[in-house]
Amino acid sequence: MTLSPQALETYLWWLTILGHLVLYFRLRQGALHRIYRFFAAYLLFRVFRAVLLAAVPPVARLLDSRPDLPFATNAYAWVWVVTQVILWFFYILVVLELYSLVLQNYKGIATLGRWALLGGLVVSLIFSSVTLWTDLSNPGEQFPTLLYLLAIDRGILSSLVVFLLLITGFLVWCPVPLSRNVVVHCIAYAAYFLPLAVAVLLRNVMGSQVTQVVNIALSCITTVCLAVWIVFLNREGETRLFRILRRPAPQDEEMLVEHLAAINSTLLRAARK
Repeated sequence: MTLSPQALETYLWWLTILGHLVLYFRLRQGALHRIYRFFAAYLLFRVFRAVLLAAVPPVARLLDSRPDLPFATNAYAWVWVVTQVILWFFYILVVLELYSLVLQNYKGIATLGRWALLGGLVVSLIFSSVTLWTDLSNPGEQFPTLLYLLAIDRGILSSLVVFLLLITGFLVWCPVPLSRNVVVHCIAYAAYFLPLAVAVLLRNVMGSQVTQVVNIALSCITTVCLAVWIVFLNREGETRLFRILRRPAPQDEEMLVEHLAAINSTLLRAARK
């Protein structure tokens, strides 16, 4: 029996939701939900949102059958919009949490980076507004209002993707050892997030006709990332130190660490003034 594209999209989507739930319980099993608090909350919210969106159509049909309780036919859209805005906050909080974990021993640099992230988000939103013509380049768009939300979505995702790539670059360049969990989480989240940003861009430029194909591809990539988290995030990974690249020469490593510590100290002194 061959699945239709629509059925395949639905099954894969629910598979990713199940993966989010399994990953949440995996974090709780190793007491990692106390360390990755926003990430754990994000996983739960994704599951809650999926159940809520699945429940909206039958509830809407039930209320529409009551003439004294009129229910807007766009109830699903309103629920999607509200929960999507909440997702934006979770995206930012998870990235900030990840950044804090990477630079937990360098508070000065971490503080500067958080302000840089917030500033980058504002700039990205302004840029998205200015370049809205790109998102509106498809004259056959069936849902014009949705494009404005997706333009904001693109701005937030683009900013966070750049920030995640910078964090990953820091891990490659810097010899400071980190827990294996933090390294795995950083790489997996970047791999999880980058296709999401590309998917929104494709949807904006090419229109709703590519939504199904993009969703199927995105679900496959998300499933792989969730599997990596489920397999490699564990309690033991919090104590095992890890570097992405091989250990540099001792003199080079010492010099890099000293430079990093000096930058951190300078930023901390500046913050106290």
